[in-house]
Amino acid sequence: MRQLHRFIFLLLIIISVTTLLFFLKSNEFIRDIDVNIIERYLVDNQPVDNFTRCLLDMNEALNALSIPWFLTHGSALMYWRSKNFISDDMDIGVFYEDLRASNLNEKDFLTIMEKKFHFQLSHSYGQIDHGQEWTFSCPKSQINIDIFVFYPYNETNSSFAYWAASYNGLCNDMIYEKCRWTFSKFNLTTFEMYERKFHIVPIEFIIERYGNDYMIPKKYDYFESLKILPNLIMEYKNQTKSVISEKKSKSPAIKLRKEKR
Repeated sequence: MRQLHRFIFLLLIIISVTTLLFFLKSNEFIRDIDVNIIERYLVDNQPVDNFTRCLLDMNEALNALSIPWFLTHGSALMYWRSKNFISDDMDIGVFYEDLRASNLNEKDFLTIMEKKFHFQLSHSYGQIDHGQEWTFSCPKSQINIDIFVFYPYNETNSSFAYWAASYNGLCNDMIYEKCRWTFSKFNLTTFEMYERKFHIVPIEFIIERYGNDYMIPKKYDYFESLKILPNLIMEYKNQTKSVISEKKSKSPAIKLRKEKR
């Protein structure tokens, strides 16, 4: 009798597992999820949040297009601060030389991103050869992810090596109708996640961008950040406004505001 009970118990387990596997294979939503991610989640018991899911999807797309990329700005800040990417959106960077080497024009790039990888374009600013910024909506999480193109900064007598653009707000008052931000030369570093290697800007980049106290969370919106973050090229259409802005950036009031950001 005991053996019979044991047999029935094992049979029920086999039936349950078989039913679960059938459900996973037949359910369209589950089938769309990366099976490897599910396996790693079950084995490692590490939940995949929407921001990480978005990053993994972008990694798959850009790697397939042979476009090297790296985490930057707010997403890099969150990683160095707390080893996650949870924020308002995602920020990644691409060097202009790498984008040009892919031999993709913008139309082909956007078409492939949408049709093959299901990234929906939300905004496109600038041109590929000057100040390009794209905002996509990730396919499953619907989280926005910004791609900033980093260009060589070739101005003489400058210690900066790169520049990238952002738009709207006071940027509309600039001569190119965009804000150009400069960055010192940096070497990308790497980290591993889910058996994949990712590139990210180094701590030195974060300190230059957000200050030595980058570990302390601060609240400000995008338009406030345009007046707070350093290394904005003051190239206003109205030169008087440029002089005023430079004076304000050196004033105690702005320094105090930077501490509260």
